[in-house]
Amino acid sequence: MNPLEIPGPRLRRMGETRPLPGEVAALEDWLHSRRLVLLKTLLTRAERVPLPDPAARALRAHWTLLEDAEQLDPAAARRALGSPAAGNWLAHALAAPSGEDFAAVVADLGALAAAVALAAGADFRLDLPVVAGRLTLPGLGAYLCAAPRARVAAHGGTVTFAPQGGAPSSLARGALLRHEVPPAGPWRPLNRLPGGCAVLDDRDPHLAREEGRAGLAGLLPAAVTAPGEAREWRELWTRALALLREADPERAAEVAALVRTVVPVRWKPDGRASATRLAAPWAVLTTLPESPQEMAEVLVHEVQHSKLAVLGGAVRLDHESAGSVYRVGWRSDPRPLGAVVQGTYAHLALADLWGRLADRAAAPPAERAAARRRAADYRAQVDHALFLLMGSGQLTPQGTEFVEGMRRRHARLGSPGGPAVRAAGQARRGGPAGDAENAADRLTNGHFG
Repeated sequence: MNPLEIPGPRLRRMGETRPLPGEVAALEDWLHSRRLVLLKTLLTRAERVPLPDPAARALRAHWTLLEDAEQLDPAAARRALGSPAAGNWLAHALAAPSGEDFAAVVADLGALAAAVALAAGADFRLDLPVVAGRLTLPGLGAYLCAAPRARVAAHGGTVTFAPQGGAPSSLARGALLRHEVPPAGPWRPLNRLPGGCAVLDDRDPHLAREEGRAGLAGLLPAAVTAPGEAREWRELWTRALALLREADPERAAEVAALVRTVVPVRWKPDGRASATRLAAPWAVLTTLPESPQEMAEVLVHEVQHSKLAVLGGAVRLDHESAGSVYRVGWRSDPRPLGAVVQGTYAHLALADLWGRLADRAAAPPAERAAARRRAADYRAQVDHALFLLMGSGQLTPQGTEFVEGMRRRHARLGSPGGPAVRAAGQARRGGPAGDAENAADRLTNGHFG
């Protein structure tokens, strides 16, 4: 199905935030289409600017390797290209100014091509630039190297790294792809997170930053240097997934299937925050949560932002106006309409989540009461936000369908007769809110919340 022709009933079901049969596959299809467009955009730009001859030759070789990998194992190449690290690398490359900066970024395409080729089982040999003492292969890890360039070669089941003018070191391809290489040598693997496909990525230089955006003030990468730190992340991840499986097995399966990367970040002294990058869906940027409940909330929250970021590449949900901003219950600053859609979608899922956490048979009474209060707070915030969305007059027909799905789920969660419920009743009677509904999405860049 053409992703630009999503039927209204399907958009309504997606708006309800609940996991749907076939939804993961559809989201991956839409994301892959977007990645191909971005790659083609990068190639077109490179062809239109005068690149130095060595950079132009390297670009052709790296592009050919991407094509070879796709022909050899389309599914593996597609999955590697769909990684959050690949997406943010592309955003970084396309944001580079013309001239030497863009030529340097184009040379970096070889690292992405190598990561895709390794996943697809292709043989190759590339000489790649080393930046700040490391050669990062997106989604796989980093090779530490003091030389300005390093050679990466793959043949069969062996991968060899060699600094310019130095001795090579070899690794098993399968161990590298499974992040099972001991961190004692020059190759620094990512930490695997159990129970899903996710890794803890503190190696990538771009994932914790959105090019051209300030993002969350003070949001910085946080290196996981000690074994105890990685263990703490793994334990929180494992306990959060177990909590989700107990309270909401469908949501737990969605998180395990979609989250591919957890990126540790720092935010202000002792502050806590989480974020999703538009360019890197399926990556959860977060400070270390204090409890499994908080970790579960972060994962569910950011997965919704990723889903809507991918959907936003397929359909337009609103006609956002630069002069129109709205006050919402979860932020102190006024938000453009696209950010209100994003936040409402995520907080609706959190209202659902906390209601289910409150219903757990094993939860102590005090914990149940606290979870019910959290669910009620989120329902109230969503009710007000739905009222703003339905009365904005800026939703496209697709956006109206999507928001109607959110309204229906909100009503089923037992919301009181707040403004959104009253507006829906007025809409059915043909009042002003009905005009707005009959009246959608450029998602905000940077973080969502």
